[in-house]
Amino acid sequence: MARPESTDRRRLSTHRAGAVRAVAVLVAVSLLIGTFATPVAAHAYLSESDPANGEQVETLPDDVTLSFSGDGVQNAEIAVVGPDGEDVSGDAEIDPDDTQIVRVPLEDAAGDTEGMYTVEWEVLADDGHTTSGTFFFSVGDEPLDRDAVLEAYEDDEADESVPPIETAAKGLVLVALVGLVGGPVTAAIAVYPAAKRVGSAPGPVDRRLTRLLVGASVLLLGSVVALGLVQARSVGPLSPTTLSEFVGMPLGQAWLVQLVFTGAIVALLAAAVAGVVSHRLWLGGTLVGAIGVGGAVSWTSHSATAIDRLQGMAVDFGHIAGAGLWVGGLLVLALVVPPLLRETRSEDRAALAAATIRRYSLLALGGVTLAAATGLALSAWHVPDLESLGATIYGTALSAKTLLVLLALGLGGLTRFVLLRRLERSDGSIVAFTRAVRLEVGVLVVVLLLSGLLTSVPTAAVVDDGVETTTIERESDVDLELTVTPAERDDGEEDRLLVQEGEPIVFEVAFVDDGGPIESDRTVRLSADGPDDTFDVELEAAENGTYTTVQPLPADGDWELRITGEPDGQYLSEWVDIHAVADGDAHDHDEHDGHDHDHEEHGHGDAEASAFATLVQFGAVVIGVVGTVAVALEAVRLRDHRE
Repeated sequence: MARPESTDRRRLSTHRAGAVRAVAVLVAVSLLIGTFATPVAAHAYLSESDPANGEQVETLPDDVTLSFSGDGVQNAEIAVVGPDGEDVSGDAEIDPDDTQIVRVPLEDAAGDTEGMYTVEWEVLADDGHTTSGTFFFSVGDEPLDRDAVLEAYEDDEADESVPPIETAAKGLVLVALVGLVGGPVTAAIAVYPAAKRVGSAPGPVDRRLTRLLVGASVLLLGSVVALGLVQARSVGPLSPTTLSEFVGMPLGQAWLVQLVFTGAIVALLAAAVAGVVSHRLWLGGTLVGAIGVGGAVSWTSHSATAIDRLQGMAVDFGHIAGAGLWVGGLLVLALVVPPLLRETRSEDRAALAAATIRRYSLLALGGVTLAAATGLALSAWHVPDLESLGATIYGTALSAKTLLVLLALGLGGLTRFVLLRRLERSDGSIVAFTRAVRLEVGVLVVVLLLSGLLTSVPTAAVVDDGVETTTIERESDVDLELTVTPAERDDGEEDRLLVQEGEPIVFEVAFVDDGGPIESDRTVRLSADGPDDTFDVELEAAENGTYTTVQPLPADGDWELRITGEPDGQYLSEWVDIHAVADGDAHDHDEHDGHDHDHEEHGHGDAEASAFATLVQFGAVVIGVVGTVAVALEAVRLRDHRE
């Protein structure tokens, strides 16, 4: 006996109301997290060292200690190279009680131990990303070598290289995940009810849906395996010993969780193909397994290491879940629904397509809202300013991703508001509907691959422009050029330089006449008068015709530098103003003792409070509120249409 239509209507209304409430809760939670979470340092970057960068010590220490901020260190490779080019370091040891501290013992060097020592380090952090850098110290009273100092600074210039295998694996993991998250949900809420309404049996939907999910699960398994092997290579050459060491790390344990959930999904779907498990079991089990994989992916994401671990994981997972509802549902519409339409009676095709789109639109609207709101929250954490959108690989990829998302939203609007109305009037083309959906899917797959790139390169908040060299010119009968590395111009006073207190600074003086350097007939000297301190040093002649010295400014504050010489028989004396910035001041030349210019979070706290970050966070709140209202209105339209 058929159930009364009112009963079916009430049950459908209840299901829709539950779906709306679930989406609204996800949006609200993610917005709260995105608004109130306090970012902290991401990755493992060098915060200080002993000896400190540029420090002069009397004797060679027994070991060098590196202290990292942000993530803990899972594996460290550190080399200390002495003045004769010999590696004098032993095996790096990670402190078992505090994994942010790494010590490397120094072996007795043969012969004279005085001179400059360069420390080259590379560490694998908890989030699976490798960071590296160099710093140096000297033993004895010998001045630092100019060429060695400049070379060390050059080694610290920003490295934004893209790891191709890791990037591809992460992108494919996301493609597979959204299919496994959105596929079961869209089928349960949109496809099965619409097919039932026109009298179609669930069998054809089951067959096509299992094919889609099996393909996604196999893709996920291959991508997860490849990603784990790539990350394991950061520990050492691939071998059973390396893998054993890797899975003993938190990063490797997260990889094992992904493997377990992915294997369970593959096994469950294999059983579904064999027909030995119920429809509800394989549909729900696939969704639960995908959620497990997504949670493990988010646990080691940029977001989980840029803010509180749980909060960052929740926001990142909300972003994946939103994409799953939107993109995963589109995959179902593109690959499952068209064959079903072809097998449906011609007089019912338009009604089936229209009903499916209406139900899916509710999910898509919730997914877009969740993905957009959490995406903006993540951008506020990972992109410090508007300029970073074009100055870094992360920012450029994020900009391209945003443009493609807007294109996909336009295509989605075309499907929802133009093709749907034509289908409802029975004068629309199923072919046009299918092409529009598949084009939208293609655009969003590119978006997901770009997301893989975003998770594989340093965020814009941790990429610095490297060491800056600044030259001041003074015109006279013989021109003087003073080049200072590292230094930058003071925005408030164009003719004043900004340097870091206590940092080894390379000063180069050139006397120029008729476009070429000329020699000085007397000793070139650099005198400095600063806060409670003065010094006077003799510059050495370099092969390129300049006069140079390496000298730190030992105290913060304003300094007056005087350069004297006698080029071409003319006595010359020029003054230059320099301001030495103390550690911890709001100056992004170098916020740490060590030179991790590639990966320091320069201005991260300032970025959070900046107008750009505030605007982005406000946008996240607006999208969340407007999107939630839109979901509620869409649910009302769907109910009215059913009635």
